[in-house]
Amino acid sequence: MKTKLFRKGDIAVILVILVAAAAFRLYQTKQSDKLEAVITVDGKTVETIDLSAVESKRVIELDTAPKVVIAVEKGAIYFEEAECDDKLCINCGKLSRKGDTAVCLPAKTVVTVSGSDVDVMTY
Repeated sequence: MKTKLFRKGDIAVILVILVAAAAFRLYQTKQSDKLEAVITVDGKTVETIDLSAVESKRVIELDTAPKVVIAVEKGAIYFEEAECDDKLCINCGKLSRKGDTAVCLPAKTVVTVSGSDVDVMTY
C-alpha cells in the first residue's frame, strides 16, 4: 500500500503559514522605511532629522562647550568632530539603526536613531 507524503490538509496548512510569513515580512518592510535621528543638548531636543530623506551630506555645528560637529548623510548620522578630551562620541561611528545612540558627555549632547527595524536578537 502506497502512502502519500502530503495530504490535502497538510498542503493547506503549509500555504497558510507561507502567506502569513510573507504578510508579516511585508508589514515589517513598510514599518522600516522611515529612519529618524534626534539630537538633544542638555535634555532639550535641538533637531529631529529624517535620515531617509537626506540627499547629501550636511554638517551641524552645535553651540556647546566643548564644541561638537555632527554630520548627517543618507541613512546615517555621526559625530564628526568634538573638542572633548576622550573623543568617545566620535568612536561610536555612524549611527544607522533603530536604537543606535552616541553621547558626548562633556558637551551634554545625545544623538539617537529611531524608526528602523531591529533584528529579532538585540543586545
